[in-house]
Amino acid sequence: MALAAPVYTVTRPNQINGAGDELALVIEEFTGMVEGTLERKSEIQGWIPVKSVKGTATLTNYAVGESTLQVLDPGKVPDSTKNDFSRIAVTVDTVVLARAAFPLLEVFQTNFDARREVATEHGKKISKFYDQAFFIQAAKAAAATVSPCGSDGHLGGSVQTLGAAGDATDPAKLYAAIANLFVKMEQKDVDPRSDDITLVMPPAQFYTLLQAEQIVNGNYVTADGTSMNTFIFKAFGCPVISTNNTPAGKTIAGHELSNTRNSNAYDGNFSKLLVQAFSPRSLLAGETIPLTSKVFFDDLSKTWFVDSWLSFAVTPNRPEFAGSILIP
Repeated sequence: MALAAPVYTVTRPNQINGAGDELALVIEEFTGMVEGTLERKSEIQGWIPVKSVKGTATLTNYAVGESTLQVLDPGKVPDSTKNDFSRIAVTVDTVVLARAAFPLLEVFQTNFDARREVATEHGKKISKFYDQAFFIQAAKAAAATVSPCGSDGHLGGSVQTLGAAGDATDPAKLYAAIANLFVKMEQKDVDPRSDDITLVMPPAQFYTLLQAEQIVNGNYVTADGTSMNTFIFKAFGCPVISTNNTPAGKTIAGHELSNTRNSNAYDGNFSKLLVQAFSPRSLLAGETIPLTSKVFFDDLSKTWFVDSWLSFAVTPNRPEFAGSILIP
């Protein structure tokens, strides 16, 4: 008579309360590390509003044209006037993925926490990619000569070109260029301070500008109460951010979010771009899949995979709230 095989009660340390996905806590930890890195490294996260796009692929924003004034003539019924309506839309149609694969044997032989290192690298790469997509669209908003909302009370962006390439490393001339850019924006009824304009630039210009006598250091909180998680000083009352995530000095082709449906909207020549100034109002952004992560084992290939993915899109909304400083 054959003996019955023993039955063991197995402890699964990565399940939550002993039920569900056997890797739940691993996935939760990995996701937390990726999201934590994104929050630390991204300048855009928590600054530019991103709306949820569910049940459709397209996010739409409507714009109202300017009103018309008239003089009331005693004894006469005043004529009615119309406000034109227009809309801006952005379509979320691409999923972007970061994936790492670990052969089964190496998982057991690795003497450091590879999962933590991969999570950090996923977060760094995604944060740079995420920020750059927004900065690209802000640069295109600034370069737009007309508004996607039409011409009825809506205007294009603002561009200021330096007098010489060397002005990019001259504190006084760089500061003066910002002043000239803000003049152009204010002529379009954009108040850089009350409309939450933020200056974004590469580190070289950030530290150049820091030497200008007029600069004021301080913390910055957006109109909705969000505290900017970075070292910030102010120029003309507007916060200044240093980041390598802008497309400044680059020519971008074959961007992951570019396709024929959006006319390669994220590609462009930004070789002369130096400084950006824009408000959250300048962009329209939506996401269908927020940052998501998963750790799983593929039995067929005997390989562990660690994935992070998201799906979002962004487009110019109100170009008059965006400006750029270019080198000649």
